Amino acid sequence: MKKTLRQTLTLGFILIGIAVYGQKFNFDIHNTTLSEYLEMERNLGSEQIPNIRNHVSADNAQPIKFKREQKIISDLVAHYYFKKKDSTMSYILYEWDESLLTLKANTNDKKSKKYQKALIRKFNELEKMIVDTYGEPVSEGDLSDLRIANDDIKGGLKKNVKWFPNDSTEIEMYANISNYYEKRGMVTTSPTHRIRLYVRNTKKEERITPELTEERLDSLNKISRKFIASLNDKSFTNSKSYLSVIIIDQVTDEQLKALISGIDFDRELELVYSGIQMAMNGKAFAMLQYKYNDDQNSPPKEMIKVIFDDKNKIVGIQPMKMQN
Repeated sequence: MKKTLRQTLTLGFILIGIAVYGQKFNFDIHNTTLSEYLEMERNLGSEQIPNIRNHVSADNAQPIKFKREQKIISDLVAHYYFKKKDSTMSYILYEWDESLLTLKANTNDKKSKKYQKALIRKFNELEKMIVDTYGEPVSEGDLSDLRIANDDIKGGLKKNVKWFPNDSTEIEMYANISNYYEKRGMVTTSPTHRIRLYVRNTKKEERITPELTEERLDSLNKISRKFIASLNDKSFTNSKSYLSVIIIDQVTDEQLKALISGIDFDRELELVYSGIQMAMNGKAFAMLQYKYNDDQNSPPKEMIKVIFDDKNKIVGIQPMKMQN
């Protein structure tokens, strides 16, 4: 069998079901690896750009940055910050700010109302998208009166919104829209047109994760394949015997039928990733990830992730399909 790539990351419990990956934004910073974020950018056709500033940090490596083309407003720059020691994600910054690309700070470059309206529309679209997933945010400020961005009012339009999906994740977005310009001696206040969207890993405890040995990996691989074979046979009683007590009472026959519809049993599976994942409470779970052997795409168009508890019982299985 092909040697697998070891990974360590954090997650909440994965429920049985079909996932779609390849979206423009991924806020699940605990359950997404750096490599998965980078693949997402490449699949979107983003351009990797160099760091033009040195980011000083005791824990974080230099961020990896991508540029995505936008219409009307500034191109988006995505910054991916990760730990030096193990490449786990620290935070992500998505930023729409022309000054980042042109390096024309402290200028009197004002923007048209068309540009300003497009930037506000982008902010509102992003806010709605996140609200649909995480609910209403803690909000401060308002973007409704465009006159404030164009009158001689220092500061202009501002809005800040925050979500706290769990006790170790924070999502923050703010906008500043202003054509105000002032130069007083050495101090210059320039027009500002910016959106910043942060996804922060706020987990503070450092936990040591156990090792997934070759012997256990081999055993879990066999269990995964037996479980998938039982699904193919539609032997639900047998299938449920592989499930952990954590989820077995929640899994219905209908869910297993939906799971079956997401697996192509006529194609051979190949184990490509393995590692240890941590739940929010610090409990460790083993993770195996498969692709179809005939899928030569990078990343694969379809994958299957299987999660195990410490008794080698399945706590989650999730077919994943790349979004077209």
